[in-house]
Amino acid sequence: MAILLLIVLAVIGLTLAHWLGQPPRTAPDPPAAAATAAPTVPTRPQELKQFEQDLNRFMRDTASQRRRQADPQ
Repeated sequence: MAILLLIVLAVIGLTLAHWLGQPPRTAPDPPAAAATAAPTVPTRPQELKQFEQDLNRFMRDTASQRRRQADPQ
């Protein structure tokens, strides 16, 4: 029983040593805040058409930006 416990502790220790010895993963740089600012929600019904156009443009721009980040050339 004691030998089994020592083997399990050795495996856990080796796994932790391997895991802690690896360099930390770096997160991708977040895009600039101005580039990802969503359009503001309109407060008047007259502004709804412009908001729809702005939102569509924002979604297209964001999609193309993510495509460029995923496939840099």
